[in-house]
Amino acid sequence: MGQALQTLTPKMNKIISWIHKQGRITTIVFNFAAFGLIWVGYSQVRRITADSTKIAYDNAVNLVKFQDWIGFPSEAAFQQSVIDLDLLIKIANCFYFLMHFPSMILFLAWVMFRKVEWIPQVRASICMATFMGLIIHLAFPLMPPRLLGSYGFIDTAKVFGPDPYSLGVAKAANELAAMPSLHVGWALLIALAVIKIVKSPARWLILLHPILTTIVVVITANHFWLDIVVGAVLAYVGWKIASKYWPLKAFQPIEPLAENSAQGETETQSIQN
Repeated sequence: MGQALQTLTPKMNKIISWIHKQGRITTIVFNFAAFGLIWVGYSQVRRITADSTKIAYDNAVNLVKFQDWIGFPSEAAFQQSVIDLDLLIKIANCFYFLMHFPSMILFLAWVMFRKVEWIPQVRASICMATFMGLIIHLAFPLMPPRLLGSYGFIDTAKVFGPDPYSLGVAKAANELAAMPSLHVGWALLIALAVIKIVKSPARWLILLHPILTTIVVVITANHFWLDIVVGAVLAYVGWKIASKYWPLKAFQPIEPLAENSAQGETETQSIQN
């Protein structure tokens, strides 16, 4: 094992060094390739675990018992405390299904076009946290609380709406991948990055994103407390590793076309003179 690591480490360092040397356009292409691989990985895990319903149910039951044993509060009790607030539940349902991917897409667009020097670090943190999460999805299929009606959980999407699963979204979603919560993990990664990148005191407001996401995934019975904890830990670990090994990258600014043309004409005149 030690020899394998010694052999692998120099190769990994060369790969990281090569990635660091790439230009702006190549780096953006890497982004699309990396996130495409994340989607492919997610789809493959969903396909592999599609027939693991019994295992996912047993894991969920054991997780509930484990949380009770270590003294975690009941998610079902928390949900019941707000279940009569119909409008709040509907807003939570919309937040759960509409904020996950759009918030990440908007964040990545902002980084790529406004804070491009942070792209390698942000990309690395998201990829590491997500791929670690996919490995856990594969190794530990877990049914979400909303499918454990006998334990007092309510599937708020079905009862209150809107229910995207009834519209066929379930075909693209892995319903047996509650552990870890990538909803919370991604929200925390966005918050960590914004707090690091932005210098304004208002940047701390971004913490509302992972906080609200945590509340929402519990109210809607999509995740257990431990799913949230593991998702947050993966996000933090991914960000810390990326911060250490993917430093900020300085890109040459893209000069306006008119300026380039004027400069070219000046150089031509100088040569002719």
